[in-house]
Amino acid sequence: MQIPDFHGTTATAPASKSTAIETVHEQLRERVISGGFAPGERLHVDKLRLEFGVSTSTMREAISRLLIDSLVISEQQRGFRVAPLSLKDFRDITDTRKIIEEQALRASLANRTEEWEAELVGAFHRLSSTEHKILVEGRGELAHDWDLRNAHFHDCLVKNCNNTWLIRFRRTLHQHSYRYHRMILGDTSLRRDVRAEHKAIFEAAMAGDIERCVAQIDAHIEASYAGLVAQNRLR
Repeated sequence: MQIPDFHGTTATAPASKSTAIETVHEQLRERVISGGFAPGERLHVDKLRLEFGVSTSTMREAISRLLIDSLVISEQQRGFRVAPLSLKDFRDITDTRKIIEEQALRASLANRTEEWEAELVGAFHRLSSTEHKILVEGRGELAHDWDLRNAHFHDCLVKNCNNTWLIRFRRTLHQHSYRYHRMILGDTSLRRDVRAEHKAIFEAAMAGDIERCVAQIDAHIEASYAGLVAQNRLR
C-alpha cells in the first residue's frame, strides 16, 4: 500500500514495511535451516539487502528476528553470523524434544478422531513414498520434500494436542533439529532404517497404544543424535 506524505511524494505504509520484513525473515530463516547459509557464515547486511531488494533497516530487522529464533548470533560491532552447530547443542535439542514430543503426543492420542486417523494415513503414505525414492533410488534432491512430508507426518501425530505452548515450542525445536538432520539424511553408511521407525510409530498410533507410540518416538529422536555422532563430523 502506498500513501502520499506531506511533501506530495509517495511513501510506503507501515503495513507494507512490516510485510516486507516478515517475507525476508521467512526466506532467510529457510536458508539458514536448510543449510543455504553455512553454520558460522557471516551475514552481510548490504549484500543481502541488494539481493532481496529491500532497505538496510528492513534487512537488519529481518536478521534481528532470527536472533529470537536463535538461528543467528550477534557479534558486537561485527554484525551477524549463522549460529554454529555442535554435538552439545544437538544433545540439548534432542533431550528437550523428547520431553515436549511425549507430552504433545499423549494429549493428541487421547483426543483421536476418525478425521485425524484418515489424515495420518495419508501423511504416512506420502512420507513413505518419498523415503523410498531417497533411500532406495538415491534421489537426494528430494531432501526438501522429505523434510516437508516428515514434518507433516509428525505434525499429524500431535495435531489433536490442544496446548498451544507445547505446539509452539515443538515447532521451534523441529526447526533447529532440521539443521542437523540435513547432515545425516541420505547417508547410506548409517545402519538405520528410518522407514521402519516411521512405520512402527504409525502402527502404534493407529492402534491407540500410547505407551508404545511414545517409546517409538523417543527412540526415533534419539537415533538421529546417534547417527550424527557416528558421522564424527561435529564436536
